Amino acid sequence: MNLALLGVGAAAMCSGGAAVLQASAVRRLPATPSVNAGFVVRLARSPRYLLALALVVAGFGLSILALRSLPLFVVQAGRASSLAVTAVLSVLTLHIRLRRHEMVAVAGIVAGLLALAVASGPQNATEVGTATRVAVVGAVLLIALAAGAAVRIRPASRSGVALAVLAGLCFGLLAVGARIIRGFTIPVLLADPAAWAMAAAGMLGLLLGAVALQRATVVTVTGAMVATETLVGAGLGVILCGDRPQPGGTAAAAVGFALVLVGALVLARFGAPEPDVHGHEEPATLPIA
Repeated sequence: MNLALLGVGAAAMCSGGAAVLQASAVRRLPATPSVNAGFVVRLARSPRYLLALALVVAGFGLSILALRSLPLFVVQAGRASSLAVTAVLSVLTLHIRLRRHEMVAVAGIVAGLLALAVASGPQNATEVGTATRVAVVGAVLLIALAAGAAVRIRPASRSGVALAVLAGLCFGLLAVGARIIRGFTIPVLLADPAAWAMAAAGMLGLLLGAVALQRATVVTVTGAMVATETLVGAGLGVILCGDRPQPGGTAAAAVGFALVLVGALVLARFGAPEPDVHGHEEPATLPIA
């Protein structure tokens, strides 16, 4: 149990660093009107983006291991707390000053995670039927179809929000797949639709998140992705996987989850300049550098 919670913390560290590197890499690429092979190739040639991918893989790997013994609402909250990790590391390494409400948000996230750690009980790997596993694959395919429509939305800022929400849905489904996967041997993975859904959702989510960052501000994209992934993943964990807190821990779990989510959304603005007199919000300059 303690090792699983440590894994959640390490995953948050990886995700916080990956978000900074990914946004920095994508901002250096020319804008693209659609998701195409050229855009993917340019991303693949970016050392910063490749390093971000390595951290993403490490973070998801740690999260998957934690999901074998922790409920989804704890792991999803831990992933959302990566924004607090980014803020704190920026203070330590870049000498950025946190505003008062950001310090309150960091404290709220820490308190929320402690409440979740106390309220969460051990969970067994969940066995769900084949129909549910196939339905998760179908949901990923529907998101891909929706993404084709989202890239055509005008103005571009609205398209970016829609794509960020779809990316968050992908990552939420990825977490569900990790919660219900039957095992990690090659034959089991090839035969399990949940594994297919994980692979497809992970790749699609990364791609949609990258395109969203070119169309909307880092603040908007991060907030939409974090809220969607956290809420959808945790909700599906309760509905499909039977995730529950320890007896008597429901209130503490609910309050802790809310503190983490609200704090993460507050910190989504970290490092972003204030809007100008016309209300236009420029892309974040710090901690993205």
